[in-house]
Amino acid sequence: MSSFAFLQDGTPKAGTPGVAQPSGPSGGAPAQAPGGSMLTMLLPFLIMVPFLFMMFRRNKKEQEARASLKKGDRVVTQAGLIGELIELDDKVAKVKIAPGTTVQVLASALSPFNPEPAKSEDKDKELKDLKEAKADAKK
Repeated sequence: MSSFAFLQDGTPKAGTPGVAQPSGPSGGAPAQAPGGSMLTMLLPFLIMVPFLFMMFRRNKKEQEARASLKKGDRVVTQAGLIGELIELDDKVAKVKIAPGTTVQVLASALSPFNPEPAKSEDKDKELKDLKEAKADAKK
């Protein structure tokens, strides 16, 4: 029977570990809400603001680049198709990807195609340093 003692209805004895003791109003200072609760609630929104700002800037740049497209420009789609712009509407564009092959794509999926990557001085410097290192190693 002693193994079923936990089923008995009763209050724990005073001083039992792990049991909260009822406390009445104390003569000390009144209870206060945590000071950082408002900052804690706003923190996720404050973190999102820079990301939203960067996203809107990027979208604006893409729209400006898309608006500058004209018939005959080389374009690339988000899927990676490269072709010549034949016609551009508000929502749909026609792109010639091969002789006699024209596809329709969403205008929002197009961007100008620049085949020449920007030449980096850092790469040139690294290549020069590498050549010098090889020459020094042969000496």
